[in-house]
Amino acid sequence: MIIERYILRNYVGPFFFALSVITFVFIMDFIVRYIDLFLGKGVPFHVVLQAFILSLGHMFALIIPMSVLPATLMAFGNLASENEITAMKATGISLYRMILPGAVAAIVLSGALIYYNNEVLPDSNHRLLNLIIDIQQKQPTVELRPNTFIDDLEGYTIYFREKDDRTGEIRDVQIFKRKRRGSLPATIVAESGHLEFIHEYGVLKVDLHNGEMHELPVAQDRSTYRRTRFRDYTLHIRDVDRSLQRSTRTHRGDREMSVSMMHQRIEEIRSDIALADVKIVDVANRRIRSTFRMLDDGFRDKLNEQMREDSTALAATRANRGGPKIRQRGQRVENPQAEGRNEFVTRQEIETQVTRKTSYDKQIDRYRVEIHKKYSIPFACLIFVLVGSPLAIRMGRAGMGMAVGLSILFFLVYYVCLIGGEKVADRGLINPAAAMWAPNVIFGVMSIVLLRMAAKEQSVVEWTLSSAIRTLFRRHAAPNPR
Repeated sequence: MIIERYILRNYVGPFFFALSVITFVFIMDFIVRYIDLFLGKGVPFHVVLQAFILSLGHMFALIIPMSVLPATLMAFGNLASENEITAMKATGISLYRMILPGAVAAIVLSGALIYYNNEVLPDSNHRLLNLIIDIQQKQPTVELRPNTFIDDLEGYTIYFREKDDRTGEIRDVQIFKRKRRGSLPATIVAESGHLEFIHEYGVLKVDLHNGEMHELPVAQDRSTYRRTRFRDYTLHIRDVDRSLQRSTRTHRGDREMSVSMMHQRIEEIRSDIALADVKIVDVANRRIRSTFRMLDDGFRDKLNEQMREDSTALAATRANRGGPKIRQRGQRVENPQAEGRNEFVTRQEIETQVTRKTSYDKQIDRYRVEIHKKYSIPFACLIFVLVGSPLAIRMGRAGMGMAVGLSILFFLVYYVCLIGGEKVADRGLINPAAAMWAPNVIFGVMSIVLLRMAAKEQSVVEWTLSSAIRTLFRRHAAPNPR
């Protein structure tokens, strides 16, 4: 157990180093993505901090598996560069025993991540999305700056030349009251004034001194004009509250649900699909009964008699009104337009239900994709250990230098496979399980190849050439005369 503990200790430092670096990259991406929203809405710092902490939820779901690969490359690269791998082999320790501690730790980490993705991550994503929606619906902050036309106030545009930020005093004030329903624009000009924001009522109080008000008081009579001079005038501009209003959104998307929630939702959707199938069968049966009922002579005679009575009554009504008479053919009235309309309605009803079923199937695929993703991404911890260990051992001293490059390359390949598989599975073109587990299968096969190479102490070129030569000799070997 001493060797196993020693190998695990070599994982700790590189793992937390990789975790810190990748977390920093994700944080920068978060800041770039939302900085305009936070600044434009004037969000307080504590709300920004809350959004940042909640965003760490979905970050860690990806960051932790991503940190395993560079940690493995650096840990075994250090061991190989210090010839400790050679020393272990000399004492009879196999390659698989060296990899086993990291693999066991990766399995434990995968289990913890599965619990995290199923219990913690959905609530974190739900709270983050609620907060982002509330911030997006928040009214932008009013910046009362001098020499600027401020039109963020509902119904008013304010301009002033000077402002004392300490006292709120303003000079050379112009206020334009925009046109509203039932009123005409007005203009207020004042030499000086004072701004005061009443937070309790969301009201901006503007005290004006030594000014004039110009307005058209009567909307119907444009010839009327009124000019009012004042020494003191107070204007209250309402609905200036720019505080963040928090709301509670009960609806959850697929990334805001646990596995049990998604399974329950899938069962509900399947019930809707069964109901759509019943409606399709019902509509088709009604149309079939309506069509084949015409083969009954009694029903057909009764229908013709009713149609003759209706046509006779209609013809009499039109004759009394002086309109054109209905055209009859051998005492039998045909109504092909009504028949065609019934067929069209039936077809439309069936097509509506089929479209609804297709939409339901896509919803199920999206939920299944998310379910498998909650398991496949944590399982990547084990895959990255199995891939990184033989690579670092075979590279020796180059392991440290190549760790970052190989990690970026593998991350790109894994991420492209994961995102591409998710998009294809959401469209119903491939099974969700196959799409989400394909990256792990690809890297798992690669890990088996690399482990065989490392166990036989072969390089990639040597292993490829030896495999090709063995295959060639197998094909062209002479048969045994016995």
